[in-house]
Amino acid sequence: SKVAFKEKVTSTETNDEFEIPDTFVSLSRSKQAEEYVKRVGSYEAYLSGLADIRYDLQQDRVVYLVKSLSNGRVVDATGRSLTNRKPKWRRYGNNKHPFICGTSRAVFVVEDCPSACSVSFFVSGVSLMGTTLLDEHIDVVKQFEKVYIALDKDATGKAILMMKKLRNYVPTKLIVLNKDLKDMQIGERNEFIRRYID
Repeated sequence: SKVAFKEKVTSTETNDEFEIPDTFVSLSRSKQAEEYVKRVGSYEAYLSGLADIRYDLQQDRVVYLVKSLSNGRVVDATGRSLTNRKPKWRRYGNNKHPFICGTSRAVFVVEDCPSACSVSFFVSGVSLMGTTLLDEHIDVVKQFEKVYIALDKDATGKAILMMKKLRNYVPTKLIVLNKDLKDMQIGERNEFIRRYID
């Protein structure tokens, strides 16, 4: 039943740590994985320790470890296929905690982990790993001081609904992206972020 599932998720969040599979190895073990991380603006966050990114050698995926905002423990992981393996993104556990990257009290709410990493030197990035805002996401996001919702243009309708929900808890603004954050060059991305947070 739904209630039992919710309890299970809660216990995963508070007590049980996600067990990191033995197949998760250092990112440097795969040149292709390293290149992907560089291409999508995640490498700087990885090098600086803001993001814990591994390589799943069994599934040939770049894996972003999901850590609890409250205690920094690994509660889940999500992996991006480097081949045409379906699904493109795979959630390894069943925890609903979003992926967080950065230490700022201002946050960009984005769709995917690379986008969250790409903004992490100016603001924190919170990835919903999709375009659905769950109650578990709200619990995390409302702990920040300022929220900017930065979803792809095709998800503007959903972004507006998210903004209305989050405004009840924390000052929230909407940013309409013409280009995905992770696809911007560093200079272009930094300038774009500064325009909103200054």
